[in-house]
Amino acid sequence: MDKDIRESKEYRLAKDWEMTVNNYGFNPKWFAAAIPTMHPTLQQSLYRLVKECIKVMADETRHYDDRNRASHEEAKCIMEYLNAHGRHIPFR
Repeated sequence: MDKDIRESKEYRLAKDWEMTVNNYGFNPKWFAAAIPTMHPTLQQSLYRLVKECIKVMADETRHYDDRNRASHEEAKCIMEYLNAHGRHIPFR
């Protein structure tokens, strides 16, 4: 990758998200409830994003500890399923 990831719009978005959820007032169920209000193509784009996040969470080479071990282990199980049954998610 030529460009430093820290200079990308994706990195900035991830850091904004980090600050948003680093708050006990953040309600994941409300966020999820907003998904059906999105355009169907954007819902699919969100799913592609979530799927890529699961891949990273499942990766054995990344650092994880007892604070995020449960999400790492669950992500590994999800990836096993996706590797066996998943499919390409198109842009439309």
